[in-house]
Parts: sequence; structure tokens; C-alpha cells
Amino acid sequence: MKFEQLLSHLDSGVCVEQLQKESLLDIALMSQCVCGEIKPSELSHVLQWANSLHWSGSISLNEYVDESISKCLLALKSGRLQGFIDHRIQQIEDAPLQETAQFLVNKINMANKVKHEENA
Repeated sequence: MKFEQLLSHLDSGVCVEQLQKESLLDIALMSQCVCGEIKPSELSHVLQWANSLHWSGSISLNEYVDESISKCLLALKSGRLQGFIDHRIQQIEDAPLQETAQFLVNKINMANKVKHEENA
């Protein structure tokens, strides 16, 4: 299955390495948005980290972040948090990136649990 995904991405001109970076960045942004908003200081921290990823996407890093935040907030509002995470996690194949993603997913799940307990 992963080999088919790789071929599919190569056929469509998508760089797998960039796709992994985008997915990891989406998860990182979700980890900050899970409370329903992202504070400027949190965004600044994520952007500093994202600049170390050597971005090579077709759109600028800042544009991608703006779009990703909108997608994160929409996923939260529509109750599709787990689907959002599952989709991004599937795109990450490198072990170090998987470890970082799993750390962030655990952070998201803990924050989401606390949020639901506060609302109950």
C-alpha cells in the first residue's frame, strides 16, 4: 500500500518529503488549535520550528500555515479531529518524523480530553 502511495505521489508530481513536512506541520498546528484558537505566541513558536523544515512547497510557508489553521479549526468545529489526524499520520513514513508526530498526537488527545471534561 505504501509503495502504491509513493508511486501515486510521484506520478502526480508531489514530493513525498514535502508531503511529510506538510502533514507534520498540520499536526503541529492542530496541537496548538485544539483548544479552539491559536495564540500569537504559540503561532510564533510553531513558525520558528517550521522554518527549520526547509520548506519547498508550491505555496509559501506563511500561506500554508494560514490555510492549515483554517482547516484545523474547521475539523474541530465539525467533529472531525480524529479523521484529520489519521489522514496526516498516514502521510508520514520517516521514523523520526513519525516519533514527532506521535508526540504531538498524544498532546492533542490529552488537550482534547481536558477540553471535553471541562465542558461536561
